[in-house]
Amino acid sequence: FNVNLFRPALFLIIALGTVGFAGVGTLFAAMAVNTRAREGMLPVLLFSVSVPIIISAVKATGAVLDNSPLSELVPWLRLLLVFDIIFLSLSFITFEYVMEE
Repeated sequence: FNVNLFRPALFLIIALGTVGFAGVGTLFAAMAVNTRAREGMLPVLLFSVSVPIIISAVKATGAVLDNSPLSELVPWLRLLLVFDIIFLSLSFITFEYVMEE
């Protein structure tokens, strides 16, 4: 398709999406490890909470690959960044409580 994939914005999207998904996944995996239905509980929790990460990463990637103006990219990057900050903070705050249960 002759698309240049070496763009700084694309690397930023990949990094923010990965950090957000890993943060949410780690928090919910730690919460689900002691439940009886952990095999079914983790995918349901993880999918429902990570939908904003997936949607914003896909929309931001589309904006970068379409050479859209920066004004179309910034709201999606902002959503990814805010989501990462919220869930990483929540993970650090609740880590001891989650590991005790």
